[in-house]
Amino acid sequence: MVKRKRQRKDNQNEQDRISDLSDCLLLHILSVLNTKQAIQTSILSKRWINVWKNLPSLTLSCFDIRNIDLFQKTLKDAVSHNIKHLKLVVSTIECIPPYFSCLSLTSLNLKAFYGKMFHLAQPQIFPNSLCLPALTTLSLEYFAFRRSDDGYVEPFSTFNMLNTLTVRSCVVLGGQSLRISSTKLGNLTIHLYRGQPYKYFPGSTFGIELYHAPSLHTFVFTADDYIHKLYGSKSVFSSIKHVYFDVVCYCNLQRRNQSNILDLLVELANIESLTITSTTLMVLSNFPDVLKVKLPSLLNLKSLKVITHPVSRPTTIPNGMVHFLLQNSPLAKVDYIKYKKGERSTI
Repeated sequence: MVKRKRQRKDNQNEQDRISDLSDCLLLHILSVLNTKQAIQTSILSKRWINVWKNLPSLTLSCFDIRNIDLFQKTLKDAVSHNIKHLKLVVSTIECIPPYFSCLSLTSLNLKAFYGKMFHLAQPQIFPNSLCLPALTTLSLEYFAFRRSDDGYVEPFSTFNMLNTLTVRSCVVLGGQSLRISSTKLGNLTIHLYRGQPYKYFPGSTFGIELYHAPSLHTFVFTADDYIHKLYGSKSVFSSIKHVYFDVVCYCNLQRRNQSNILDLLVELANIESLTITSTTLMVLSNFPDVLKVKLPSLLNLKSLKVITHPVSRPTTIPNGMVHFLLQNSPLAKVDYIKYKKGERSTI
């Protein structure tokens, strides 16, 4: 009996020693756990109740917290302790409180999840009421944009500090164009693959207007069987210096869609580096008499990288297409890169 009591006392002392660690060390411990496990530590003792709320980065998923009220409460707790980086996977936009505001948040990764019945689901509307004045990085996936009170679809104009924007498989309702407007936006990535559930949503063939983005210098654009029309002011296009193009499937493209990629190349007058895939070159090569086109752009091109795809996306580099891109910059450095599965778009 005495030995058992002594062992219990030793265990209590050991627990106390862990609880006596500094907040910095406790947060380091929680950082190696997933969010659900980190929140569960709040039941260990009074010392642990609020520790997880001070994590600078947090991932909340509808898989782990299925109750909307509990999801919102967890989110509000994180916001009240100056969360900086937040990743949310939501089954409904109602998981985010109305007029959601966070003064400390600098990075938001927001993804909508539709489950197995994606072909019957309605796209989740990205709210125009978010108040995130410190936000510098935003990534969105599987959302729909709609016009605001001024009649335009301009969901990012209120994020005055936004520097990096990624839009993945989103749609625009009402047959309008998506207007990109953000004064400090420097990096723009648009991935528009018409897979599930994206291909079941209305509004997937919208235009993209680079309206007011004077700081934009890096642009990544990927698509599959539909190339969206991109247009905007000459001042925005002239500010872009680095470009990555990847069109996945060229065999089902209509001719009017093929011309969109050529039109965009014409607009990019001042780019210094261009990374382009072999499938994209196939799209360009199918344009009538493309090799006879005299490009007024690509005058300042210093680097051209051509990414060739493996057997999963078999294409060869069409004859003459590399020289076509180099017609105004014959001294630009050319690199041929073999695509690696799982490798992200890089410039």
